Amino acid sequence: MQGLSFLLVLSLACLGLAQDTVNYSGYKVLRVQVRNEEEADKLKSLEEEGLFDFWTEVRNGKHVDVMASPQNIGSLETWIETNGLASSIMIQDVAPLMELEKINVGPKDGVKLGHSMDWTSYHPLEDIYGWFDYLETTYDFIETESIGQSYEGQEMVVLKVCRGGCGNKPAMWIDSGIHAREWISPATGTWMLHELVENDAAHPEFTEKLDWYFLPSHNPDGYRVSQTSDRMWRKTTTKYEGDSCQGTDANRNWDFHWSETGASGDSCSQTYYGPEPFSEVEARNVRDFVDARKDNIKFYQTLHSYSQLILMPWGYTYENAPGYEAMLSLGERGNDALYAVHGKFYEVGCIPCVLYTAAGTSLDWALGVAGIPYVYSIELRDTGSYGFLLPPEQIIPTAEEAWAWHEVAARQIFEEFGDKM
Repeated sequence: MQGLSFLLVLSLACLGLAQDTVNYSGYKVLRVQVRNEEEADKLKSLEEEGLFDFWTEVRNGKHVDVMASPQNIGSLETWIETNGLASSIMIQDVAPLMELEKINVGPKDGVKLGHSMDWTSYHPLEDIYGWFDYLETTYDFIETESIGQSYEGQEMVVLKVCRGGCGNKPAMWIDSGIHAREWISPATGTWMLHELVENDAAHPEFTEKLDWYFLPSHNPDGYRVSQTSDRMWRKTTTKYEGDSCQGTDANRNWDFHWSETGASGDSCSQTYYGPEPFSEVEARNVRDFVDARKDNIKFYQTLHSYSQLILMPWGYTYENAPGYEAMLSLGERGNDALYAVHGKFYEVGCIPCVLYTAAGTSLDWALGVAGIPYVYSIELRDTGSYGFLLPPEQIIPTAEEAWAWHEVAARQIFEEFGDKM
């Protein structure tokens, strides 16, 4: 990599700054209770109309968080009242929270070390790649690899942690940011990488007995948009002939039960599954890298936010996936370790068991096509005070608890597969 991708990302970021910025001042988030199937159906129909931004999925017996602009908040409140639903204000105005996200709450010690990376603020991709360059030149067991370019031409760089070369040990895959607005995801993924590598002496068995692959941004174009012009941007930035709106949900674009359930054929939907499976080059790039190493990769994690959940396949059906009991056991043991760090509770279960059916996800593909035995998606903090706009002071605590979960997972993988490689 060594600087080339840095320049490319920097130039694209500068272009992004020239775009019109969406002003979210006065946008409000309401939390709507979903007390029965009838209310759930009404809310799903409302979501399909595309008038409001549903931050979470409609779940019977739970709640759904919905953002509305100052111009249409009255319509949302009237609709809720007319349909006999109960709601409360979750966020009075999202704009101040967006301003808080921009504050670095700690000293930038990293600048003295040849990079600008820290975990007291949220960083653009060029900062992350600059830190990757630093790690690659500092540690002899670190290597970067571009797995291809995004739709807009940004490099998608995987950092590989492999003592003695990659391919001789069981491997852990961790990706972040497939949904652009979930900033805590790449922040947590990179902090865990920092802990693994720069605190290697505290747990040398993790690099001696395992290979690790970290992808900090599964959706670099969308991430750029979310940082420069539209903080709430979720999808990729492609636009196809005949589509009314821009962007595809890259986590509904995989070719395992694609388009069957929990996704939309409407290009204006946040869960638009695209014109065909693997239409998104970002998904193809990850597919090709993982597929080439599927015999060694025994653990697949894709980090999301928010809701504090530990999810497992299947997504497309309520039926138990192969290896479900083993995945559930690891998920729960990891959750005990996670809870012990900061006392935060995460719920463990298959996607439909906890949320909703969702087809065409990378999670289902990793198990159903690649055959990776331990597959998870952690929905990180929080449970609704901030939603996607988690303050920077919560980055490290969130990452610490996620790392505790992954420590349990790492030990499981090398104990179960270490002698079989």
